[in-house]
Amino acid sequence: MTSTRGATEGTWALPLLVLAPVVAIRLFTETTGLWLTISWGLCALAAVLLATGWVTVFRHGTARSSAWGSCVLAHGVLAWQIFALTRA
Repeated sequence: MTSTRGATEGTWALPLLVLAPVVAIRLFTETTGLWLTISWGLCALAAVLLATGWVTVFRHGTARSSAWGSCVLAHGVLAWQIFALTRA
């Protein structure tokens, strides 16, 4: 039986799902006005979710080592989107 108390891939999947609309907005529209505000709001929400994931890591550790790959992916996508939004 596996432990579910630690951070898993699912811990980092929710921020990735929140960032998916940001990627779509940036690719299919111009990031001005309302779209820019929505994009920044979703990036802030993803940052809060990533911080929540880190709280889980600090309190309970990771359930499996494969969770670190998802962690790196989620942080990379957030950094990429913030960089793209600051250049807009």
